[in-house]
Amino acid sequence: MAGPYPPLSPSGTRPRQNLPVRLTAAGAIANAHAWFELNSGWAPPDADTLAEWLDDGVCRCPDECLVAPDAWCEHGLASWWLILDALDDGVGA
Repeated sequence: MAGPYPPLSPSGTRPRQNLPVRLTAAGAIANAHAWFELNSGWAPPDADTLAEWLDDGVCRCPDECLVAPDAWCEHGLASWWLILDALDDGVGA
């Protein structure tokens, strides 16, 4: 039975499967806001939790992935630091 995906190539990959996705911080923030709409809203970390993460040089994304504070996860969601910083700047509000 054929699935919804293109057939595998001789190398075992699907066409375009291994191409890198270019994403910017603004795009990752937009992805996070779209994710919030699909996942019953959002619950940002409290200030103490965010400060603890930043002291450790890391940050969580809304889907709990662990990334650098100024980065986004492999799923394309911005870190909480990027999201909250953008809101403070009036971007994405």
